[in-house]
Amino acid sequence: MGYDWFYFAKKAYALYPGVVAPASGPFLAAHYARRRARRGPLRAALDALVGLGFHAWIPFRAAKVQRKFGLDDAWRRRAVAIARARFADPQDIALFRIQTAADLDGYIRRFEDAGLNKQINPRGWTRGCALADKAAFHDRCAAADLPHPQTVAVFTDGRLTSHADPAGRELVAKPADGEGGDGVLLLGACDDGPAIARALAGRRGTLVVQPRVATHPDLVDLALNALPTVRVVTILDEAGRPEVVSATFRFASVENATVDNMKAGGLIAAVDLAKGALGIACKGYGGEDHATHPVTGATIVGRELPGWPQVKALAVRAHAEAFGDYVLIGWDIAMTPEGPLLIEGNGKPGVLMPQRAARRGLGGGRYGELLAHHLATKA
Repeated sequence: MGYDWFYFAKKAYALYPGVVAPASGPFLAAHYARRRARRGPLRAALDALVGLGFHAWIPFRAAKVQRKFGLDDAWRRRAVAIARARFADPQDIALFRIQTAADLDGYIRRFEDAGLNKQINPRGWTRGCALADKAAFHDRCAAADLPHPQTVAVFTDGRLTSHADPAGRELVAKPADGEGGDGVLLLGACDDGPAIARALAGRRGTLVVQPRVATHPDLVDLALNALPTVRVVTILDEAGRPEVVSATFRFASVENATVDNMKAGGLIAAVDLAKGALGIACKGYGGEDHATHPVTGATIVGRELPGWPQVKALAVRAHAEAFGDYVLIGWDIAMTPEGPLLIEGNGKPGVLMPQRAARRGLGGGRYGELLAHHLATKA
């Protein structure tokens, strides 16, 4: 969340995908060739030592993943062979449904993502990142007149600063530096500032209070009690213009969930970029596939998201007009009765969700092309 020192410390060392020669997707070959050529002897020796440790760790990791997801011994043996041949985490092999070593060619491994992102998107790794602070994000959206949730109040360590009349509306409170739905609170209807303060009594840190966003009527049968959102990823193209390169729809799978994300057991489905149609859904960390909603029975596969052209246009506009100092952004956009609404932006949007949902790697399309372009430009 925000500038989390532990998270950043874990990502400080960019793992080299191999012992001597790199084993990664062809779209990253030039990047790793440059990285290998720049290494001094000490870094090369350290990379080799870490790589040998990675190889030794693979069987233990595969056994743990096998138990976690209830896989058979044949899967474990195959996963160990693939992981050793292609320097891959067995959990990625399970989550991405990898059957052969060649299947990994289009994928960005999850351990690669942070190092690649830091190189092309350095602002996302700074304390002042406007995408990691909900107050700063709100200010930029307001300055560019982008549709986004209103800030009703900010609550900091027991002190409430009011910005708008709650007027009896249903409200939610979110940690200012929160990500992935962590710490979201449903406050219910509040008539005034004192009512908000009472609802948040005893809470520490900074919380941003906003009206609860309504779901578009065409999506109510998928939403349950949580607002569904679509993660739209934009990357600056070769001419510096934002381009939509990936989209994943997220929605709750259990009735008591208050957020739609994978950590809460939510479902994910790839979105066809041209039509906004949904593919088959799954959970982020295992489980079966769903062509219909497991609770409501509503159709998922082939369903078109409402206002899809407007959703894409909002992501492109937001990147171009308010956040052009970032190369890559993952936008969480809600489809509401009034139109698409920017919920938040992410400078480190991750690669697990879009690759697992789409059942193909990001490297095979424009995401991979533009990633390679920016890596070469930064180099």
